[in-house]
Amino acid sequence: MNATQNPTLPRAARLALLAASIVLAIGSIVVAISTRGAQVEPAVLEQAEIAYAKGLERAALDPASARAAFLESASLIASAIERSDSALLRYNRANALLQAGELGAAIAEYRKAGSLAPSDERIAANLAEARSKVARSMPVAKPGLLARAGSTWGVVDERIRWIAALAALWTGVILLLLLGARARGASIALFFIGCVLSATVIADGIRRSEFRIAVVQRETVLRKGNGDGFEPVLASPLPVGTECVPRETRPGWIEVELGDGTRGWIADSALVGDATASGV
Repeated sequence: MNATQNPTLPRAARLALLAASIVLAIGSIVVAISTRGAQVEPAVLEQAEIAYAKGLERAALDPASARAAFLESASLIASAIERSDSALLRYNRANALLQAGELGAAIAEYRKAGSLAPSDERIAANLAEARSKVARSMPVAKPGLLARAGSTWGVVDERIRWIAALAALWTGVILLLLLGARARGASIALFFIGCVLSATVIADGIRRSEFRIAVVQRETVLRKGNGDGFEPVLASPLPVGTECVPRETRPGWIEVELGDGTRGWIADSALVGDATASGV
């Protein structure tokens, strides 16, 4: 065999190339779809900013008008979120809701923004500020292992990680095609890097799919069953802004779990967030 010719690739390398090609094809489709779906009307966001600015201007002299402006801003951003969800949109909507006095909805939105950008310090700071406004401090469930891990790699945007993973895998494939077995070591390293980056993106998707949060939007009683006739679980009603995790849903009622493990039932109209009637 001529020294300039590529040695025949072993079966394992050919299988790796096939697997990489499949991953790259799927990944390219996903990136293309996500990019195409990320278009938000600039006019909508501009109107939301104008409404928010009006709210700030009127806050001191006309609180009722200011509240209406902040709610208008939140509503406009909600329409943008329907087209393309993002941490920034959720964060801005949470700010508008907090200014409007909608503490429960604001906390729910900050939590959702944080699930999309777990390393964003602005989101964490504003969530802490919103929590400080809760009338009575209640335990908050600690983040799970996947959420804590996500905050580590979340410093790099998910789309950038995914593109970097595709680039690493493609480079590994090209090296094998051009240099054959001589590039095996470099290709394996690139495949490993690509797989690790891809794994972080997949893990983020799993984390978000499992993320469920409900927040009390009006003072309410935590009951032992799904009805007003059941006894209270706690001596005092839950204050607005109390965070909980929905566990089971029945018509008009949701069983929730507080951060300390306490469980009980709340009318879904008193909650905002996942699995609730009002949503966010």
